[in-house]
Amino acid sequence: MTLATGGELIFGLFAGMALAALHLMLLRRAAARLGTGADGVGALLCGAVPRLVLVLAGFAAVAGLAPQPGLALVAGLCGFALARTLIVRRAQRIGR
Repeated sequence: MTLATGGELIFGLFAGMALAALHLMLLRRAAARLGTGADGVGALLCGAVPRLVLVLAGFAAVAGLAPQPGLALVAGLCGFALARTLIVRRAQRIGR
């Protein structure tokens, strides 16, 4: 593994983790609106599209910035899954 390859993997991993944190933060804000009236479910569903677009644009930026986009995207997806798993598990422990 060369230095450039390692850099792309680290870049993709951290970018994926940042995208997961942003996605879950926006999801939490949308879920907080569920109890605030009749438009809560609509706000949650309408908020899903911008969250998806934001995450996809983030991954497209990762692919565009990396010289080897395949490696960066795989690392980004792993970072996204890792961060989501860790954040959800932590939230479940705190909620008990």
